[in-house]
Formats: sequence, structure tokens, C-alpha cells
Amino acid sequence: MVCYALLRTAVDPLLAVSGPDGLAHLDFLPRAWEYHTRAHALARQLDPDDPEIREDPTLFTDLTDQLAEYFVGRRTAFDLELDLRGTDFQLRVWRELQTIPYGEVRTYGEIARALRQPQATRAVGQAAGHNPLPIIVPCHRVVGQGGSLVGFAGGITTKARLLRLEGHTLGDGSRIEEPRLF
Repeated sequence: MVCYALLRTAVDPLLAVSGPDGLAHLDFLPRAWEYHTRAHALARQLDPDDPEIREDPTLFTDLTDQLAEYFVGRRTAFDLELDLRGTDFQLRVWRELQTIPYGEVRTYGEIARALRQPQATRAVGQAAGHNPLPIIVPCHRVVGQGGSLVGFAGGITTKARLLRLEGHTLGDGSRIEEPRLF
């Protein structure tokens, strides 16, 4: 059984999707009206054979409460059952992201070195970019070399808001850079 709900939060509407073992996806939805379509697509990813899916906001009460506490500064870590699915490398990166303390940042290079694969900086960035549980698995705490804010599913402005919420000053505004293709 895959369940989902649309959550209204301080940053954006979020689509929460739960798999059999816990929270599987938390997606930023700038166009909240798409949440049914997105939920069904995610359900097919979680159970490609025959996804049984239903909307049930009551199953996400703990998540909603913990997010509300986080957004008002009373929660620094989440205590939820997670159903993380990815490659072995992605899972290692996501576990490492969960060790970054509230209010602190790490670079992609630092994460790669912590994984004992210092040459894997770009692969770490790709794994962070595929993080299915932003905020909960705090990929917003990973910055580019020199402290620039790059790459986040919710957008750079949301990444900056989350870091400021956690007490990070970010220095001056010039450090916030939009991702570049070339």
C-alpha cells in the first residue's frame, strides 16, 4: 500500500508519499494541483507491478507535526520511519547527509572525502540531487566549493531560507548562485 497527502508548509506545498516501510518521498510542489498525478507516478516507482494507492492525510500526522516544529525552530532532527530506496552509493550519501548537524554546512567535496571517495564530488552532487526526502535528509546543508548555494530540488531561494532558519548567516547575498549549465 502506498499512501500520499498534500502538506501545506512554511516553504511550499509538499507531497508526502509513504511506502510499506515508511516515508519514501517528500516533493516540493510549486504547482500543488499536480499532486495526484505526481503521487501516482511515485507509487508506480515504489511498486511497479500493481501499486495500490490512496490519499490519507491522517497517516502523515507525525511528519506534519515534526515539520511544523522544524519551521518554527523547535526541532533540529527528524524521528520518522523512512523507506529510502536508491543505489548503494546514493544510500551511503544520504546516510552521510543525515550526519550533518543542524545549522552547519558541508561541501560536496567534504561529503565525498567522508565517504572515502574524494574523487566522487560530482557523484555526491548527483546523489544529493536525487534525494527523495529533502529537509528530512538534509541535502540543503550541502553547498558548493567556497560556500555557494547550488542545486536544490526546492530551488536556491528555498535552500537559503532553510539554512537561515537553521541559523546559518550565509554571509552576503552574492554567495547565492543559480546553477549554470556551462
